[in-house]
Amino acid sequence: MDEGGEGLPDPMTQEEFFRFVTKAAGELEVVFPCALKNVALCVAWNPSRAQCRESELDPEETLLGLFEGIPRVERTFGEGWVLPDKITLFIDPILDECDETGRSMQDIVRSVLWHEAAHLLGLEEGRALEAERRRLEERV
Repeated sequence: MDEGGEGLPDPMTQEEFFRFVTKAAGELEVVFPCALKNVALCVAWNPSRAQCRESELDPEETLLGLFEGIPRVERTFGEGWVLPDKITLFIDPILDECDETGRSMQDIVRSVLWHEAAHLLGLEEGRALEAERRRLEERV
């Protein structure tokens, strides 16, 4: 299923999944240098109930990723020390997305990370989805 003939480990560990995230982060940094500066990249098996509730999801929806922090466009110079922003990618929902769509793990991880980085840079959900759609169209 994965690009480059790399099979997915069964069962996949968080460390193995994080390799996909690291590769996608490197690709993002090539296009947007420093985009992930002071951002903690994390992986978790699933979003918590609180994360789903705060994201106002319908009961049948889940999160593939989540940005938690202050969008760059909302920051002020005098904020002082703040914790790093956080982007979390969720393993089980992404694995389900691979199974349901036939897309590679790396492709989905890349899309989710770019989408969450769009939120980091200040795009609301609709604009982030539109930017992702355009990015995918340009690849074709």
